[in-house]
Amino acid sequence: MSEKLGDFLLHHVSNTYERTDSTLRTQVNWELKDNELWGSGFNTLTVEHDMKNPNATSGKCLWAGEVFLPDGTRAMGWDEGTWEATDEHTWKVEVTGWNSLDGNTRTEGVISLAERTFSGSVYKA
Repeated sequence: MSEKLGDFLLHHVSNTYERTDSTLRTQVNWELKDNELWGSGFNTLTVEHDMKNPNATSGKCLWAGEVFLPDGTRAMGWDEGTWEATDEHTWKVEVTGWNSLDGNTRTEGVISLAERTFSGSVYKA
């Protein structure tokens, strides 16, 4: 198992939507508040849905964002991976990527559609 860097709890801010050919691109915006390790910040999860299959239970996703660290500096990162519906109100998200604070990382988390939160852990990749 990789070294665990920390845990997070994000709160939903808003969604934006864009039509691209036969897909609907959804960008879900999240806010991190007062995290001991990463401070505060904003992140966006991007998912492309096939408009002919609106009830798909899995797919690819992208993640990007920035945080404002407790020491006053800033870090940015991106990830790519997958989402999977585990029940009607929960998505499991697994992504890998890179950020300017920790380098290569792997993130595992759960989106609660009912609570509008995204919680999970980040590991060194």
